[in-house]
Amino acid sequence: MRCGRRRKTQGGGMAWNKERAIKRIENFIKDVPEGSIAVEQFSQYALRRKMEKAAGILQEERAGQIVIPRNRAIQTHGVHVYANLMDFNSVLEEIGIETVASHRRALEFLNAHYSACDVLTEEFGLQRVDFHGPRLHAVVLAPEGIENEAERIRIAIAFSAAFRELVAELSQKHPEFETRVRIGIDSGPAVAINDGTRSDAEPLFIGSPANKAAKLAEGDDPGIYFSDRAESARAGGSLLNVGPLSSITEAEVLAKHYRPSEDKEGTGTLLRDAYDQVEARLIKSDNKTFGSEPSFSFHYKEPPLSTIKFKDHPPSNAIRMELCSIFADIDGFTAYIDAAIISGTVAQAVANLFVIRRELAAVLQEDFRGRKVRYIGDCLHGVLAEGDARQTDTKKTINQSVLTLGALRSSFELCQSKLAGLQDLGIAIGTDVGETPICRVGLRGEASVRIAASRATCHSENEQRRCDGSQSAIGQKAYAEASVAVRRQFGGNRIIDNLDYPSAQMMLGFVPDAEQNLALAEPNRSHGESSLPQRSYSR
Repeated sequence: MRCGRRRKTQGGGMAWNKERAIKRIENFIKDVPEGSIAVEQFSQYALRRKMEKAAGILQEERAGQIVIPRNRAIQTHGVHVYANLMDFNSVLEEIGIETVASHRRALEFLNAHYSACDVLTEEFGLQRVDFHGPRLHAVVLAPEGIENEAERIRIAIAFSAAFRELVAELSQKHPEFETRVRIGIDSGPAVAINDGTRSDAEPLFIGSPANKAAKLAEGDDPGIYFSDRAESARAGGSLLNVGPLSSITEAEVLAKHYRPSEDKEGTGTLLRDAYDQVEARLIKSDNKTFGSEPSFSFHYKEPPLSTIKFKDHPPSNAIRMELCSIFADIDGFTAYIDAAIISGTVAQAVANLFVIRRELAAVLQEDFRGRKVRYIGDCLHGVLAEGDARQTDTKKTINQSVLTLGALRSSFELCQSKLAGLQDLGIAIGTDVGETPICRVGLRGEASVRIAASRATCHSENEQRRCDGSQSAIGQKAYAEASVAVRRQFGGNRIIDNLDYPSAQMMLGFVPDAEQNLALAEPNRSHGESSLPQRSYSR
């Protein structure tokens, strides 16, 4: 590849620099040393919280959402539930294209179903972990103990059936919210952590049960699907064995699995009350506070996106613009956490994750003036754009995205060199471009959810899934709009091996800075389509 003449990196940001990245990583390691991570069992955590509450020193808790102090890792044995709103992608488009109207409808769709999920997590005593686009993640942690695993699965089944029933009820009155629902359920040990702030909490559960439940929620057929472990515990425990859930109605599942405590009239009253609560959230008209019915109003934001403060963007002040969406997922991390749980090295694994996630976010926001939308387990979702006060410059945005892909890999490799035990991990990265709405959907004030949802975000995540830990990929739209140099290097398969920052610079005709001191080998062309690993969403 010819390097071309030396040019400054476009976009006006500092761009990536090896020495600066090393200093950042070293500071992150000092800020979150392994010894500062306190590891405790969920039973210990629950008892401590109970004592703090009795003593009046417990901070206000959000109903249905676990509150985990920073620098603490809680080992749990819970049942993980992933609900996938299967028809979300069709809601995003109108006559085959994305429009202001279709994006407004898509966000209203998510708000309605997030509300339904929130109501039911409180009713059934689940912990709401995360909402990400059309996927909802919750976990059953009580009653505690291995001996109560079947009971936790029973609660998960009842919740799942109630959620599907409530979505069906909502669809009857609001056809625009109609969707099929597929739910995955797995059970087992996981680690709960929080790397956010009080006003921007990001609780997450890492380990194989969440990952397996997420995989089970992906598919073409609606229903409730169990992992082998969950199915075994369900059939072998005190739980009523109702047979395959595909052969009975949701109402029958609820009748057999829901044991009302205060609801003496049974599941009919439960669902009516839950539906009424969701309806109440949808008909309120005060748009000044979260928790009211959203009235989505969009505007263009002049780049850079790093200046976005999500609290300033309720539905009435939502952003909608062309941008690049980026997903960067740590390949092999679920197995890494599972091994840490067995070997007793959870503190080290959690400390390493904190350092990696913070460095990846710094690359996006400090080096390339993008904006982190959220962490999703061990995955970073971010957005970036280049342009002026009137419009996005698509080609510059794609070029900046390619540089960001390379910088993310270079920083991840620096993390590997500075942290112990990461040799078997990689990073899979995907990007695509398109019109995307950004806002914060109003659910319970501070617990509201950051949203960046569009075909571009869906496609960029799918591109990441196509990759193994040494690969990066771009979506079809980004490929079509990219420069000849980018298309040539990514190839018709739109995937490339070992794209680090110097390689990305060379691809775009920039002479890599001497101080980078990294390998300058030309990126390898992709393998054939059939040889690509089909990656699932990791947690």
